[in-house]
Parts: sequence; structure tokens; C-alpha cells
Amino acid sequence: MTSKISRILRKLKTFKPVMTGMGNVSFSQFGEDIIMHKMLTRYNVTNISYFDIGANHPVMGSNTYYFYTRGYRGVLIEPNLSLCNQIKNTRPNDKCLNFGISNGNQTEADYYMFSEENCGMNTFSKEEAANYEKEGFPVKQVIKLPLKDINEVIAQNFTEPPTILSLDVEGLDEAILTKMDFEKCHPLLICVETVIFNKDREFVKRKSIIDLLATKGYFVYADTHVNTIFCSRRLFDKLINQASA
Repeated sequence: MTSKISRILRKLKTFKPVMTGMGNVSFSQFGEDIIMHKMLTRYNVTNISYFDIGANHPVMGSNTYYFYTRGYRGVLIEPNLSLCNQIKNTRPNDKCLNFGISNGNQTEADYYMFSEENCGMNTFSKEEAANYEKEGFPVKQVIKLPLKDINEVIAQNFTEPPTILSLDVEGLDEAILTKMDFEKCHPLLICVETVIFNKDREFVKRKSIIDLLATKGYFVYADTHVNTIFCSRRLFDKLINQASA
């Protein structure tokens, strides 16, 4: 009994940082929010904003809620009206827009919706929806939703480029990044899903996204297997120079 009590006490000690408010609680899938915040803190970046495309739930799995709890603000895109309303209720100081981001010149498209518990699979990609159905996740509803150009949305909602771009749009991430004008909007950090399943159900890294962002001046700052955090080489070098001055 004494040894059991000792083990419990040792475990309780490990929770002390969280219990005293010193710990960091991540809301992202794999701690991406903590990684980004640590980097920004290290280089004294305090004027932080975010652009979260495919925000989904306001808290669970969010790459930006951690920053919201620390007083930072941004713009979120969520095509699912129910989730968009949840975001507005939970994060009233953020702006949540209820439409999709176009990967071309379309102004509307079919939005494939799955069950509520699998709403993270919702997508504008017909191919991606078909893949999910093959895996045993049936589409529950298909609705027409408006699409807007990413560059227009940025121009209308940001006076300065967002510090963080978080992108998770189920199969269309690369197409949206290809359309983005990085000359006009160059975020310091980009967090995007870079893993997909191949036909053999194996995890495969989407090297094309890594290569694309390399051509736009970004390098891999961190990788959590499913998601990759990219950093602008130009802006990163500027931070290093400021830190050493």
C-alpha cells in the first residue's frame, strides 16, 4: 500500500506545472500550436495574428485557439455553418467566415459533409470524399456553397500579412497554396497537413507541398509527421539579425 501511495504522489508531482498554471496545454493534433508559440516567443514576436482555413472545431484540434487564449486574434474560414456558429460563440473576438476558399476561378462548389463525429472529413474535393466513402465513411449531405479567392479574402481582412497561416482543407491544400500570392502576403509560419494515405493504406509524405513552399522561400521548421510547420527564410533571418543586434 505504501509503495502504491508513493507512485501516486510521484505522478501528482508531474502535474504541478499544469496545476499551478505554468504548463502549456496544446489544442492542436500533435502540439503544433506549442511549437509555433515557442518559436515566436524565442524571437520576441508579439504582434501575432492568424489565418485559419478549414478551422473546424473552435477548440479541439485547433492550431489557433492556443493563441486566442493568449489574447491574439485572427480570421477563420469554416464552410460548415454549425461549426462556424460554434466558433463565433466560443471565440467572439475572432472573425469567422462561412464559405470555402477557391482553388481556381470557381465561385461555388459542392461541399461533401460526413457525420457530425467525422466532420473533420468534410471537403470540397469530390475525389477526397470518394476515398473516404471507400474507407467506410458515407457522405451524409452534399450542399452548394460559395467560394472566394484566397488573395481577395486576405486583402479584405488583413492590413498586414498574418503571422500564421493554418491550412487543413482535406485534399485541396496544395491547390490553394499554389494560388496564393506570396509576394503580397508572406506569413512567417505556415502549418499544413502533409501526410496522406496511399492506395496500400500507408502514410505518404506530400513532398509536392514541401517542394512548392520551398520555391516560395520557406523551409521546414518542424514536422509532427501528420503536419509540417514551414517558416519563411527571409523573415526568419530578419528575426535572427534582430535578436543578435
